[in-house]
Amino acid sequence: MALTIWRKQRFGGGTCFVRQACMLLTFAAAVTHLPAGAQTAPASLERSVVVQGFPLSVSGDLKGFDLDIDVQARALGVDGVVLTLSRATQAPPPRLMLRWSMPSVNMSGMWTPDAGLGRTIVPDFADVQLRSTLTAHAPVLALYGRDERNRMTVSVSDALNPVLLSARLREEDVRVYQTIELFTEPHAPLKRYRVELRFDSRPLPFSTVLRDVAQWWAKQPGYAPSPAPAAAAEPLDSTWYSYHQNVPDDLMRQEAAAAAKRGFKVMIVDDGWQTNDGNRGYAFVGDWKPERLRQMRAFTDTLHGLNMKGMLWFSVPFVGDNSEAFRRFRGKTLRRWNEQSTNVLDPRYPEVRAYLIETFRRAVVDWGWDGLKLDFIDSFKSDDKTVLEAGNGRDYASVYEAVDRLMTDIMAALRAAKPDVLIEFRQAYTGPLIRKYGNMLRASDAPNSSILNRQRIVDLRLLSGSTPVHADPVVWNHAEPVEQAALQLLDTLFAVPQISVRLAGLTPGHSAMLERYLSYWRANRDVLLSGDFRPEGIGGDYLIVRAVTAKKQIIGLYSGHLVTIDKVTPAIDVVNATQSRNVLLYFEQDAGRFQATTRDAYGRIVNRSVVRLTNGPHLLDMPASGILELSR
Repeated sequence: MALTIWRKQRFGGGTCFVRQACMLLTFAAAVTHLPAGAQTAPASLERSVVVQGFPLSVSGDLKGFDLDIDVQARALGVDGVVLTLSRATQAPPPRLMLRWSMPSVNMSGMWTPDAGLGRTIVPDFADVQLRSTLTAHAPVLALYGRDERNRMTVSVSDALNPVLLSARLREEDVRVYQTIELFTEPHAPLKRYRVELRFDSRPLPFSTVLRDVAQWWAKQPGYAPSPAPAAAAEPLDSTWYSYHQNVPDDLMRQEAAAAAKRGFKVMIVDDGWQTNDGNRGYAFVGDWKPERLRQMRAFTDTLHGLNMKGMLWFSVPFVGDNSEAFRRFRGKTLRRWNEQSTNVLDPRYPEVRAYLIETFRRAVVDWGWDGLKLDFIDSFKSDDKTVLEAGNGRDYASVYEAVDRLMTDIMAALRAAKPDVLIEFRQAYTGPLIRKYGNMLRASDAPNSSILNRQRIVDLRLLSGSTPVHADPVVWNHAEPVEQAALQLLDTLFAVPQISVRLAGLTPGHSAMLERYLSYWRANRDVLLSGDFRPEGIGGDYLIVRAVTAKKQIIGLYSGHLVTIDKVTPAIDVVNATQSRNVLLYFEQDAGRFQATTRDAYGRIVNRSVVRLTNGPHLLDMPASGILELSR
């Protein structure tokens, strides 16, 4: 049984009553009463508390640890459950399982940072779990209804260590059974561990609830996000899809000149600068000697002369089989990636961290780069073969704690040299702790797949707060019709554009379209990146996305759905990222008279008129990949 009492709690200026759960201890073993002062602990135990009206059980073999559970009301509809493990002497922490269930009433889907898990609440026999660590995803799972409002969102304060979350439907009783598992992998010995679980059942739009989770994480000790320099929100030119590893000096200077001509302020030189090998693999990485882009300082001076900043790519953990660094750090790696003929360094060795820090510092200080793209840090992870002990040269037992130390020290060294240094990380290593190190977060690879790019951008933005989110670099075939190529950009409207087409070789039509798009994006950057972000149509990879400020709203329409205008602002832009010419808007109130300007994919005005936007539906004619601008 569980005992629930009511106590008075003050929220802001008002007073209400909330539930305070009292814990009842139940033992899996047949234990009744222990003598006073007895030290004997059961081999396995289960404790139950009441949270949000349902019983939550915590079970595991404590192995000498004491477990304290405290349920705290945070706000109306939001409760925190604080678990504290403590022990007099250090020992590996016990694996803990938390379980609870809810009736499946108006539960149509599940959102996690890993879209690869799907959006479906799977049956209870399916082996589907979100795995979160410092270097992959974030510990949050949201259940939502057909109205795309939150039913229950659960998040965990620990974004460093591995956490497993799941939600599964049991057919017999049509309930959703959820679990959180802590310490599922071996962990270094400790004396004390504290973690908070946040339960949010407020019936708000799922995007609002996830935004609040991101703000909650940002307030955790040691989780404060890095400030973003202005250049982190500038459209940039990326060499990856357009040049791959073919990035010699002359060709890159030509590309930089073409980028500057179109107003780009940042250029990323990706993989290839460090090796003459062109097989896309990582057998030669790790020494970081400029073999293909040889004149480093001369090239960054060229960029700066064009009023541009430059960023340089590094695959942080890798030392290839053919590198000097692999021989230098032999025996100080976590594993080998056989398919790529490369190895993952072990950051628990101080000399490994020192080597990486100095490598990146040299790129900024000696070579003049303004920022770095730090890739593949998700390869830093422990497994069953990892010896989780300090000693034998390792000063950390935990791989994730060592990564945290490495990235913290990297940022300290780089900021000391360049306070406004730019650091990009790529999905899925974009969780709340990653925001502490990086000031640019990028959607993972989706070349020429703009719908996938859009879905990943939205997923990333939901948890990224004020950190600028970048699109995966946009690329299209030179034979693509202009209106089709424009969709690659319109699908990434609500992120900082990254472009990876050879700018000097663009057709006139593509060039005009791109320049018009970048002009529009820059003019509306504040709305697109800082407005109230409201994605809709989660089941269709976000069919409508809007950003709203007091003065303007921009609506990205990605299907033929009805668009409801529930808030009338002085300016409203509707972006028709579909192949249909018919756009149906429904105004929930009489909006009055507006100047309506319609532009095509080139930015040319095709229609201008005055319209009266009364309460109700309005069918408007718009060109595919066009924009309707409504203004008072």
